[in-house]
Amino acid sequence: MSFFDIPLNCSHKCEEWEKILAHYNDDVSDDEIWEYARESKDLPVLGNVYQSLVLNRVLNHFYEETGKNEEDLKIFEFVNSIDTHLVINDFDICTAQDYWDCVKENKVKH
Repeated sequence: MSFFDIPLNCSHKCEEWEKILAHYNDDVSDDEIWEYARESKDLPVLGNVYQSLVLNRVLNHFYEETGKNEEDLKIFEFVNSIDTHLVINDFDICTAQDYWDCVKENKVKH
């Protein structure tokens, strides 16, 4: 997590989503959070900014892993501090294992 000390504004699932990014040697930098915050008209909740960026990355890796895109999937993404969720085709992605199970279930078979 970043130096902003934003875990209190994040879902308990965020640590699991960070594990997914770590698998890909990916993370969200403080500079990315600041860049997003600077572009915001109103003062954003930094935990929400962080989680939004994390979930965006998780989804991009999911698309690469499965060979599918957003239009092929039913995605529910909701960011609101500790009440943040990512659901892909009815898989509630609460853990890294949930993610990998969802990848396996949705991977395009060649």
